[in-house]
Formats: sequence, structure tokens, C-alpha cells
Amino acid sequence: MVVGTTGWYADIPKIKAGVEGRKTGFVFGSNFSIGVNLFFDLVRAAAPALKHEYSPQIYERHHVHKKDAPSGTAATMQKILQDASGIEIEITSFREGDVVGMHELVLESAADSIYLCHDAKSRRGFAEGAVRAAEWVNGKTGFYDFKDVWREV
Repeated sequence: MVVGTTGWYADIPKIKAGVEGRKTGFVFGSNFSIGVNLFFDLVRAAAPALKHEYSPQIYERHHVHKKDAPSGTAATMQKILQDASGIEIEITSFREGDVVGMHELVLESAADSIYLCHDAKSRRGFAEGAVRAAEWVNGKTGFYDFKDVWREV
């Protein structure tokens, strides 16, 4: 099973126990795009800036029909940064036009600004990652987070 929805993570222990009890395979992630997962690594690498008087801000943009705000991808960025720094980080969400998905991390200091951005051109990358995850988990048992397996797919 491959699951790309968010909002259920509080139930991970219960779902994990069910997956393991049934001896099946399960891969989940807030985003199955290889590019976004590379972007998460860049966000992780930028996190030490928060200990050097950089102020973080996360911006995310999606199409007007997207139901959740902030997106799971923005929430993952926030968690990466908060886990590294202990600092509360705000997310600003925009819903406009037919934007597939754009996520930005801005780090501001008195001396300079750092911008990291991922802009999805289409939904193809999400679909390709999900298909690769399904192929990867086929025949396996266990509970996997896509962030831990995407380099293998």
C-alpha cells in the first residue's frame, strides 16, 4: 500500500501495528516527488542557520481547489526546521489559479537573505514517485516512510 495523504500521522503507531500484524508492505509520505524529497534535504541542511540569527518563513502556493492549508509538504518543512531548532515557524499559504505546488523557505538575517524554492511544473513527479514506491514495496513487509526509501526507487 502507498499512502500520500496527511492528517493521520497521530495514528501512526496504530496503523504500523496493523501493517506489521498483517505482514504486508506500506509506504507513506507527505510528498512522493523525488524533487521535493531532495528539497527536504536542502531544508534540513539550511536548518543550522536558525542558530545564527536567521529568521525563517515558509510560503506555499497551490491551486484554488486544494482543500488543506498548509499543505503536508509545508508541514514537513516546518517539522524539519522545528526539530532542528526548537523555534516555532510560521507557514503562509496561498491558494490561487492553477498553481501545481510551490514551496519556499526564506531565511532572513540583518546581513543577507537565503531563498530555497521548489516549484512543481506538473503532477507527473508526484505520480512517478508514487508508482516507484509501489514497485519498491511490492513483495516487502514493513512500514516505511518515503523519505527513508526514495533514494532506492
